Amino acid sequence: MFWVLTGIAAACLVGSLVGVALTTRAYTNSSPTMENTLHIGDRLLVSKGAGIRRGDIVVMQIPKLAPAGNDTFVKRVIGLPGDHVACCDADGRVTVNGKALNETYLTAGTVPSTIKFSVTLSSSQIWVLGDNRAVSMDSREWGPVPRADVVGPVLAITRDGSFTSIRTPQTYVSDGLAPSDSRTPVFVVLLAVSGAAVVLLLILLVTGIVRTIIRHRRRPAQSGFQSGFQP
Repeated sequence: MFWVLTGIAAACLVGSLVGVALTTRAYTNSSPTMENTLHIGDRLLVSKGAGIRRGDIVVMQIPKLAPAGNDTFVKRVIGLPGDHVACCDADGRVTVNGKALNETYLTAGTVPSTIKFSVTLSSSQIWVLGDNRAVSMDSREWGPVPRADVVGPVLAITRDGSFTSIRTPQTYVSDGLAPSDSRTPVFVVLLAVSGAAVVLLLILLVTGIVRTIIRHRRRPAQSGFQSGFQP
């Protein structure tokens, strides 16, 4: 049983670490276009290949905008394939399928858009905008971007040693454009599994050491008893 548990714990540890490496990537935000949601220097934990929702912050690699193929862009998904996105309504707000967004995440003093647009997305396109609209280059200039160019959604950030989960803004939930966000990042689950495996391995290690010490102490006593016994 000891060796079976050791094997299971080791397999869980290796498997979970490999899983984190395969499903998660870390990026450093180097642009002010998502302030104040993201700051320059923030580390972004991205779930590679995961599905995206309206309101998600995503990391994208768009070859036509970065010929070298190495530059990344961080934006917020406003519209998904098939959506109609427009700006602006009578109150100056961005709308998705006729529903106005209350974009409380925008940088203070920033208007939703000074550029008017009205676009229906194809089955392979999304519409993305930065939170700091005054300085952001996004779909207002680029037009719709390919869904296939999205690396994945940003599900958490680390800043100054703190860890913060990224959730769907309430306006998308209130408008029925996205479900309430109860997602648990895959890497969090995998790291929890790896932590439990490490704890189990430590317990097994201590148990093994204690058992070995006890056995060594018993052997001299048994040897002495057997050598002194005469039939």
